[in-house]
This record gives sequence, C-alpha cells and structure tokens, in this order.
Amino acid sequence: MRDLAAHGDRSMRLESLVSRILVLKPDIARIALTAVAGGAAPPVSRWIEDDEDAEPVGLKYRSSRQLVGVLECRPKQSPYITLELNNGQPLYVRGRESPVFLALSLPPMPDPPATVKNSLHHYVQNHALWTALHLAPSGRRILISVTQGPDRIMRRYAEAFDLKGWSAFTPFAPKTESEKRLFNEARATCVDYCGAGSSEVRLLDRGIATSHGQMPQRLRRLMVELIDKQVCPITIATATLTEGVNLPFDLIILPSLERIVEIGINGAPVSDIIPTSEFRNLAGRAGRPGAAEAMEGLTLVCLPTANSASAPGKQQEQRRQRDDYVANLNRMLNLLALEESADLVVYAPLQTLLASIWSKLRDNLGLRTVVELHTFLEQTMPEAVGADLGVGSPALLDMLGDSLDELDAVIIAALDEIDRLEGLPAAALEEALSRVWRRTFTRYASAVEGWMEAAFIKRGQAVVERLYPDSAQRRALYQIGFTPFVGRQFQQISPQINAALKSAADYGSRSTEERFTLFWHIGQLVRNGRGFGFTARGAAEAALIERWHDVAGWWLQREGAVPPEATDLRRWQGFVANNLEFRLGVAVGAAVAEAWNAGAGDLEVPNLETWRETSGLPWIGFWFRELLRWGTLDPFVAFALAQGIVGTRDEGGARRADFDAWLVQRGTAITAEDLIDPQLFLEWQKSLPNQDQAATAPGVVVASFTELAGKRSRYAVRPMPGHDGVTWLDPAGFRVAQSASMPGGPDTNPSRGDYELINDAFGVRVVRTY
Repeated sequence: MRDLAAHGDRSMRLESLVSRILVLKPDIARIALTAVAGGAAPPVSRWIEDDEDAEPVGLKYRSSRQLVGVLECRPKQSPYITLELNNGQPLYVRGRESPVFLALSLPPMPDPPATVKNSLHHYVQNHALWTALHLAPSGRRILISVTQGPDRIMRRYAEAFDLKGWSAFTPFAPKTESEKRLFNEARATCVDYCGAGSSEVRLLDRGIATSHGQMPQRLRRLMVELIDKQVCPITIATATLTEGVNLPFDLIILPSLERIVEIGINGAPVSDIIPTSEFRNLAGRAGRPGAAEAMEGLTLVCLPTANSASAPGKQQEQRRQRDDYVANLNRMLNLLALEESADLVVYAPLQTLLASIWSKLRDNLGLRTVVELHTFLEQTMPEAVGADLGVGSPALLDMLGDSLDELDAVIIAALDEIDRLEGLPAAALEEALSRVWRRTFTRYASAVEGWMEAAFIKRGQAVVERLYPDSAQRRALYQIGFTPFVGRQFQQISPQINAALKSAADYGSRSTEERFTLFWHIGQLVRNGRGFGFTARGAAEAALIERWHDVAGWWLQREGAVPPEATDLRRWQGFVANNLEFRLGVAVGAAVAEAWNAGAGDLEVPNLETWRETSGLPWIGFWFRELLRWGTLDPFVAFALAQGIVGTRDEGGARRADFDAWLVQRGTAITAEDLIDPQLFLEWQKSLPNQDQAATAPGVVVASFTELAGKRSRYAVRPMPGHDGVTWLDPAGFRVAQSASMPGGPDTNPSRGDYELINDAFGVRVVRTY
C-alpha cells in the first residue's frame, strides 16, 4: 500500500494502461501470457476477454524439469542438497520418510575467520559462492541471486578470495579471441564506471559477472552479453537480471529469501520474503530449453543447519536467525503450494487503493456511511487531507491524500484519452466512467466490493466538474506524466528549468566547470520538489542528498571530482540511477516536453530539423537527459557512446578532437551550438572511413525502415535473418526495418536476445537490449 500511495507501483500503471486500451480499442487483438500468474490466472482471463465465463488456458507440460531444493550450509562439512519440489509438486520417495537428497563430493569450505563466522548471513553467502565455484568446472552455468544489498555481497565475495583456502581456484581466462574481445570491452567499461579497485572488476577478473538495477546501462548490457555468450560461468545478480530474460543458467542459488520491503515510521527496516511471483520467475529461468545444457533446472535456497559462530555470545542470536531461515523457506513452499491450487483471493491494484482510502476515512476521519464517503470524494482535494504529500510520508493522513492523488491520476488519464479520441460532452461523463470501470482488472478480482464502482464514478465526476474543471489543465497534467497534485507542484518550477536551458545557448563553448554549473542549478530547482524531487531510503541515502553535487560531479566527470570509496560505490550508483538519471532526467524531460507541446501545433513526432525552432530551446535541452544517462558533460561523448563509436568515456573524449578538426575543415563559421549539434555529429560519423563506422558496439547495428514512416521513436522487434541481411518484424509479424547484420555479429543466435528498433537523434538502429 505504501507503494500505491507513493506513486511507485508498476501494477497500478499496468492496470490503468491496459484498462484504457481495452476501453478505446475493444476489438484489439490481445494475449495475456504469463508463467507466474498462479491463482490470478482466472480473473486475468475474465478481464482480458471481458467474459465472466472465460477460463485460462494452461499447459502443465514442461520440456525440462524444474526442481526446487535446499542447499544445507554445514560448518566443516561438504555441501548437501535436499530436493523439495519437482515442477511445483512435492518430491518424495514412496515408503521413505527422509527427503530426496544429493550428497555432493565437494570439499568443505575452509573455516573462515571470526569476522565471517560471527555473521550467519555472511557465512551462508560465502558458502553459496564456495559451492558455485566447485560446481562451475563441470560446465554448469550458475546464478547466485541476491535479494538485497548486492554491493555488500559483492564486496564480501571479492574479499573471500583473500581468505585462507580460497586461492587454489584456477585463474580465469576467456577461451576464444571473440570472448576475449568481449571480456576486455566489458572490463574497460567496468573500470570506467566503477573504478579499477571495485568489487565488480575484482569479481570479473575471477570470471564472475555481476548485475544489479543501479549498474550503468551500458555496463549492465555488456554483463548480460558475457552471461548470454557463456563467457563467465558464475553470475551474481539481483532479480532485475532475470525479469523477462532467457539466460543460460542450469543452477540458481538464493542465499536468502528475505528482503527489506519498507522503512517503518520509527526508521527501522521491515523485512519480508520475496513475492512468490518473483520466486517462480527466478526458478523458471533455470534449465530453459535452448538456454541451458541439462534437462532440468535446479533452484536452491540456502539453509544453515548449525551455527557458524563459536563465540558463546553469538549462539542464541544465530539460533534465532536459523529459525528465521526455516520459517521463510516453509512459508515460501506453502505459498507456492497454495498457488498451485489456484484457490486464492486476488487483489487488484485499483481495488487495493480504493479499499485503503475507505479504511483510512473510517479509522481516521470517522466516516461510516457510503453517503459520507461519496460526499468526501465529491469535495476533497488531496492537499486538504494531508500536509506532507508527494514525498512518501508514512503518516496515515498523508498516505490518504497521496492515495486520492493516485486515484485522480487514473481518472484523468482515462478521461483525457477518451476526450481526445471520441469527445467527451458533459452528458456522457458518467457513462464514460462506467466504461472505464467495467474494463478494469479490479472489476474481475475476487476481492472487489460492491461499493467501489459507485465511489470510482463519484470521484471521476468530481474531478471533471469541481476539482479540475479546466480541460486544458487536465490535459497539461496528463501530458506531464505526474499525478495531478505532483504535476501542479512541478508546473511551478518548469518555467525556471526551461529558462535555465535557454540561458545555456553557449553550452558548447563553455568550460567543464561552467557546464557543471548548469546541472547544479537545475538540480537545485528539482531537488526538493514534491513527488519529483530527490528521494532517499534511510539516513545514509539522505546524507547523499545533502552532497548530491559531489555525486553528480563524479558521475559527470567534473574536473577534480573525488570518486566514492569502493564501499560506497553502489550507494552512489543508486543515487545516480534514482535521483539523477530518473528523477532529474524525468523533470527536465517533462519541462522540455512542455516547451515542445507549446510550439508543436499539429506535429506529432519531434525531428532534428525542427526541434530547436519548435521547442524554442537550444541544443542542451535536447542533450540534458542523455548526458545524465551516459555520465558526461560533453554531448559528443554521449553521442559516440550511444553510436558505439567508442567503448568508454575517455575514448569518447579523445575522439572529440577528430570531430572538432572536421568541423574546422567545413570552412564555415563555428558557433557554440555547432559544437553540440546532433545533426553535425551524424554528418561527421557518415564521413568516417567504413572500417571506423563499422567499429560500433556489438549490440548495435544501423537499420532503415522498410514499410513504416517511423513516426514512433521505439519499436519492439524480432529478427528474421536472410541472404540479404536481417529483416526486423514487429510483434504482429509486420516488416518494420532492414539491417545488413545482426547486433552482436554473425555468430549471434537470433532467438537468444531481445531487440529494440530506435529512431531518434542518432538515426535508425537496432539495439540488443538483452
């Protein structure tokens, strides 16, 4: 519920988006396909089909066995595996009470120092790595999936090789020249973004790939390629790696099932086991046909069967922790079994939001009747309820206000799209709201309650007639992309953002420090914004907000910027991903979009020829988000990295002189805007020798549209290789584009990746995303 009130829940976005599509395009072809729906499958099928009698079509067949078991961690003893589930069903030997087991002929993990043994979690994590290192030489591809704190675990794993008895493992070396080239490119990028002494680099040198959500995008893509091409036999990653990706793992090890899900009002972390859908998704990645070697995939949950510490003062604490490990495992197995029976109460995001609003009104404002609920919904703006909205406040009235704001966002998005496509006269408002409700997942969820439809319609009528009566304001708020309350706060600073961008028309000729000053100024405008400003989980992250310019200086390569200590690297990377790339980038993008929409008229798709004239902004407005994404103050470096002309930011800086020389040779007067003009960058690229142009990143190829005008900026595509190159198809099977080769080279298996056709300032190209 905290995520819903804090405007951070993806399931709410999904329900809202799909519902709007089904309202506006009721005859659209649609398929709901998932392997992890569990008990939600029946209501999902009814929702998608708009049929109370619809039933999901399921296949119990699995082309490979999916085994779930336990990796017992026993001090001074060999690893021991017990098997619990086979294809979701309990596994046992008839007539025998003891579980099915695998006794591994592996050496026991050497007795670690007290600093490791005194932390049961640390001991279990090291035991998982020890097991993986001994199983990898047999040809198995192994994923150690971490549920939280990947920076801490990666640091512990990098340090483990310094422990007694860990130095005997065979040094890692890529097997082929192509693997060596890929490895060296990934390592150079890792050094560029993480530092030569980082845990990521130290583990990569041991043949261990890493991936987590805060990792820079280019490095994450290269790590995925190392995994996909089986260069690195062991991977350490969070769940972001395996969401929708078909990677070649035979064995998955989870050191823990637990994750911090929120920070309580008292500042203490609140933990829970990972969702069953995440566990199912993870287990489903092991042993996939065509992606792994064996006929079964094995997912193991670590379980310490004895205390690791010898100190008397640690015994009671570790016994309690071992009990927690057992309780978490049993709870997960029980939930998985319950889902197999499909006998679940299914909660939808919108239903959860409405129920939360009503419960808070009863418990905190004393409302008791449906009439009182309707009166409240018809009259109350979010800010009239809570005093600290848009910042994820855990105070109940603030959560109530934020929940109202979230509900208003769902309503405004649906009604604006109906208005634009069909028109929305006042007399048709109630029917339009009823249409939206009928196509929500909430209507089909088993937990829906009778009063909810009327409450949704009453709030929708109030949004249009009383709360946001100006249709132009509603449209502007919808186009910004924030919830209405947050959008209104953002509209107070967006003119200042665009004014700052306009004042930087000389950005191309500015010094590094002058360029950074622009980022500092706009960052200060955004920093404290409600709902769009910088956020933190816990005191350590909050401290980074106070010195955010230090983090930004390191990320953007400001002269003299001090990099983080290895122990702080992921925290800084997380700040960059959440607050600079995402929040600052989204805020500037929204302000630029406002400027574009104000001058666009009937134009639908931005293009380079008219971008400055239409937006009224200089080129830095075009580049700002790209600079945050690539971690540079120089648009040329961002361009060279995006086009794959260079592999690191330092290489991009070195190639800048080539572009400047080419610019001089053109023989025309050079302006500050010319120095960062993406059109000139593209001209320069076309002037390069063929072999230089071809030296692009392995995951990128130049393409051209075939049967489309290219009005969209991105298309999901699939390859169809042929004698004349590669034809790219959209999900419906229509031809979209053509390229001379596959991203990744001629040896790439076209069925083993995900691809996106991108049409932007850098031209038309296909990018391998996974």
